[in-house]
Amino acid sequence: MLLHSGFNAIERAIQRPCALFLRRYFIPIPTVIRRNMESISNKEIMQQNESILEKIVIKQSQTTAQKVKEKATNAYLYMAYVVSVIVMGGMAYLLYEEMLAPGAPQTVFSKALSLIKKDPDCLRLLGDSIMGYVEGRGQIKQVAHHIYKKDGNDRTRVMFNVKGSRREGIATCEMEKSNGTWEWRFLIVSSVDLVPESVVLIDNR
Repeated sequence: MLLHSGFNAIERAIQRPCALFLRRYFIPIPTVIRRNMESISNKEIMQQNESILEKIVIKQSQTTAQKVKEKATNAYLYMAYVVSVIVMGGMAYLLYEEMLAPGAPQTVFSKALSLIKKDPDCLRLLGDSIMGYVEGRGQIKQVAHHIYKKDGNDRTRVMFNVKGSRREGIATCEMEKSNGTWEWRFLIVSSVDLVPESVVLIDNR
């Protein structure tokens, strides 16, 4: 009995230090491991969050740059469109003033030539198949003209060559804008002979 009690006392004496030793040195290990795992997990989460934030910032910066680039491109295209419209409008105005307006040199030339072709005296002077032409270089030849104002009225004077089956001549004519209407002032055709002969079709001077 005494021997059994002694063994129990020795066992308790041995177990207590062992338990303290294990509790002190071995039991905290899982806690340390758990804390390390939690720390590692927190770091990974923070890194993931930082990566996500970086992606968002980069995407936002790229989106902003794309928007700025798109706005700049649209502004450039708009300016190019406005400039092209202005240039085309100016060219259309010049074309109208030069060729299509009632007092344009080309219009006066066409009207005068039409009257000359129908006039009996011009047919006698120049012959049949009368044609009008202008002298100059290049494919685009401009009718010789002079545009001016007198007494507040616009005037257009035109000079061009005429040619028939018999001879050549020079036509000189002028139209004036009076009260909003273009009217003839004069239309004269002269031959280019040594002794010129003239035909006065219109004279309202």
